[in-house]
Amino acid sequence: MPEAENQYCIIRMRKVKMTALKASQIHNERLTDRHSNPDIDISRSDQNIVFFKTEDISEDVKRRVADIQSRQKRKIRCDAPVAIEYMITASPEAMTRLSKQEQERYFAECLSFVEARHGVGNRLSAVLHLDETTPHLHMLVFPEREGKLDAKSFFKLPALTALQDEFAIKVGKQFGLERGVRLTELLEKGEKPHRHQSVAVYKAKKLKETERKLAELEQTTADLAAVEAIEPKKGLLSKARLSSRVSVTQEEFETLAGQAKAYAVTKETFEKRSKSLIARERVVSRREALLDSSERLSERNKALTVQNKTITEEVFQLRKKLSSEKSKNSVLLARIAELARLKQVEKELNELKARLKDFEFYKNIHDFLKQRTRNFDEFIQQVDRWVRKNKEPAQQKQLNRRQNGPER
Repeated sequence: MPEAENQYCIIRMRKVKMTALKASQIHNERLTDRHSNPDIDISRSDQNIVFFKTEDISEDVKRRVADIQSRQKRKIRCDAPVAIEYMITASPEAMTRLSKQEQERYFAECLSFVEARHGVGNRLSAVLHLDETTPHLHMLVFPEREGKLDAKSFFKLPALTALQDEFAIKVGKQFGLERGVRLTELLEKGEKPHRHQSVAVYKAKKLKETERKLAELEQTTADLAAVEAIEPKKGLLSKARLSSRVSVTQEEFETLAGQAKAYAVTKETFEKRSKSLIARERVVSRREALLDSSERLSERNKALTVQNKTITEEVFQLRKKLSSEKSKNSVLLARIAELARLKQVEKELNELKARLKDFEFYKNIHDFLKQRTRNFDEFIQQVDRWVRKNKEPAQQKQLNRRQNGPER
């Protein structure tokens, strides 16, 4: 593709969870010399530019998440994205066209663009990588919006489309860079939307292409090396009939021999490069295998997440049912306790009834004796009246006897 056709500004972003945050910091800030990316030239890592960084990015993000959680009732998921990582660059041909000063100004504009989008207070780190093939900017931001942790809103299709439009107008246009092909344009042409290739897949394809070109160069080098077999011959070419061998002058022979030696050196260089590329391809192949395994594990994890959600829902329903059964059980226990109390009351009532029967028996005896006693009292009263009645004449006779003396 001609150079003029590759003049695009490039901005991409991805969600970063808490578990991957430290790894992003280590890679972006080159905190280790061991890198899985073979394009990183550690001898040039000191040329990278750190615009700003957070010393302990994990702790800072945890503090910010806790602060948001304290202001809302809804619990933040433990696997929620806690950062957004931007990767900003331009087509390799465009980067080659831009001078060093223009590149610095381009990335400064990129930095200002992201800061305006998320706010200066939400930036976490920004590092310009100059130790790889094409200069590019990595920037991590905290996805806070309206006081909430909301990374999802930045990845909706309208928001992603607006991001590409605004970046091309506000940043890319200043440097003669264009926006990539729109999704709607591809659909109108009947073409399938193409997704960004993973780094491993892209580099594997580049290695295969490089290997093909290397094979062609090796063949060319082998053909040119055959020139070394040419023998010099002083003087001009003989006018005699030409044989299968070519005769050249000493000067021409020395020129061709020098070129042959140069191609031999080139061949040796390419052989070394080929071995390096093959080694890198093996690394990429292993990485692709790991990525495939990771994707399978990710799919398995999603399936387990769905299964876990189903089980959680079932457990919730069972707990709800258990709670209902416990409520029913409490009602039954209350009823049993009430029945036991009623049974005790019934027992006490029966005892009272028995005692009441005894009381009635004694009452009947009391009434009987009272009645009889009342009759006896009347009898005593009658006897008393009779005694008094008969007692008065007897006393009078005795008194008269005392007065008259004894009878003779």
